[in-house]
Amino acid sequence: MKQIVNRIQAEELSKTPIDNYASAKHCRLSQLVQYNCFESSINELLAKPTYSDNIQTLDFQVNNALKVLQDFQNRVIIADEVGLGKTISTAMIIKELLVRKMVHKVIILVPSSLKFQWQEELRSKFGEEFTIASDPADYKDNDLIIASIDTAKTPRHQLAINKITWDLLVIDEVHKLKNPQTKNYKLVKSMTVKRTIGLSATPVQNNAFELWSLLNLLHPGFLGTKKVFEESYLEDSRGLNLKNNSALKEKLKKIMIRTLRKETKIKFAKRKISSHYLDYSIDEKKWHEQVFSFIKKRYNALQNLEPAGSLKTKGDTDTEDADLSSEDLAKMAKDYKRRGLLTFSLIMLSRQMTSAKYTGIKALERYKLTLEEEEDIRMVDYLLEMGNKVGLDSKIERLLKVLKKIGKDKVVLFTSFLDSQKVLAMELAVAGYSVSLFNGKMNPTQKEQAIDEFRSNKQVLICTDAGSEGRNLQFAHIIVNYDLPWNPMRVEQRIGRVHRIGQTETVQVHNIAVKDTIEAYILDRLYSKLKLFELSIGEMDLVLSQIPEKSSVEKTVFSSYIEQFGDVPKKSKKSIFVEIEAARKKVDEVKAFDTMLFDKDD
Repeated sequence: MKQIVNRIQAEELSKTPIDNYASAKHCRLSQLVQYNCFESSINELLAKPTYSDNIQTLDFQVNNALKVLQDFQNRVIIADEVGLGKTISTAMIIKELLVRKMVHKVIILVPSSLKFQWQEELRSKFGEEFTIASDPADYKDNDLIIASIDTAKTPRHQLAINKITWDLLVIDEVHKLKNPQTKNYKLVKSMTVKRTIGLSATPVQNNAFELWSLLNLLHPGFLGTKKVFEESYLEDSRGLNLKNNSALKEKLKKIMIRTLRKETKIKFAKRKISSHYLDYSIDEKKWHEQVFSFIKKRYNALQNLEPAGSLKTKGDTDTEDADLSSEDLAKMAKDYKRRGLLTFSLIMLSRQMTSAKYTGIKALERYKLTLEEEEDIRMVDYLLEMGNKVGLDSKIERLLKVLKKIGKDKVVLFTSFLDSQKVLAMELAVAGYSVSLFNGKMNPTQKEQAIDEFRSNKQVLICTDAGSEGRNLQFAHIIVNYDLPWNPMRVEQRIGRVHRIGQTETVQVHNIAVKDTIEAYILDRLYSKLKLFELSIGEMDLVLSQIPEKSSVEKTVFSSYIEQFGDVPKKSKKSIFVEIEAARKKVDEVKAFDTMLFDKDD
């Protein structure tokens, strides 16, 4: 009878919105009831047989999953150190809750760049089909949802989310909710949820007050008021020096699970980086110089565009936006949008020109269709004529030499473009290589077939960046970046397909770049001088998380390159390279603070 009563109490308490746990006594009662209800029933992972053939489950991941299910019924932060597979651990918990029918409506909030990776991991490894929310109706129409947090916090999406009581909320990179003034924080604060799992390798990145804010969101009152927290655990008002460390660590164990690398005794594979620089032929070099000169001219014209100023009359220097007509404001918005789209098209053209010759020609043909001025159209026609006369593709020639040196080992060959994938497949087949293709245009069945072919009887898998999301390719250990993404995280995602837990071979990464191009510039500045390739598994996202949010990394890199080599006046803003270097130093500080909070006592 007592068990039945306890279960009823648990069900009623679990329906309470997270905001209503204002009383510490109420929170503790909820925990005790939930513990009594489920403690005896979860001593093994019933769902494990459904995914054990798809992934290598590690003892600490199984133990963590059981600990969450037994001891953290309402809320927990999984704060395992970088590279220990928090996504997999969390997916094991989600699967167990679904199999046991303990949850029904599940929502996973993630950074936009990770939504497809989460979806693919859950589908291919755990057999769960999650819908990526793109429309407010998706939340009601589907039980299993993945949403970019940037999409979820928009008014229409948040309204739809708040109409639902969620059985489980999962928040990836939960440390980004540390500021109560942000929309991300307010979104989660407004939701009605029964259980919450937060994921973060670095729950504290600057000071201990961030930790208080984060835990006060997920578990109000857990650390007391901000003043009580400061008096109990902090030596100074800046939150940088702790006192009563042991007491705080014991407190955190009740809401956080923290596994350190040294505790797992996992041996992580090493990386060996080889960058192959080459020279263009004379004809190729002339063609690329002419195209880059055209790109510089177009970029410079965009910088001189003054959409807002052109709307003001002479002497009207005090005019505010509020005094403009709705037509004027609409024109301003259109002009700004046009400027952004034109800059994006120049970035894409620049990237495609440093890939295969065929890809560059196709990119110029598409770019020509966007032009209106006769002079610009004639210039592109001239550039197309030059490109079609270039007989050799030096970059492909170098690729074939690199593959010959690699020998018969399996190779994951990455390119960012379908046009390049097409021509590379043809060139490699002619050279005698067995090839499988993987790209975002394929349906799930075709993608699985491509991976199976590569695993069984193909030597080279030619992937677009769709292959860098959520795929486990650790049966291979060699990656070739035929063309290089300008965002370091994209490169890291590529490497992460083979450099992951369970990889037993040294991971070889080959980068191919032409001298005096933007790719070579990025390879030198980001990877050689800043040594980003030397970061351990998972540390790249920690570095990039320290960089202030701004326009896309690609746009920042493009502007930096044009300004350095394109006779364009330099801006006063810090370059992305300076910011990344500062971020690497900041990471060392974060690690030191992290040790104070979470390192196990000797």
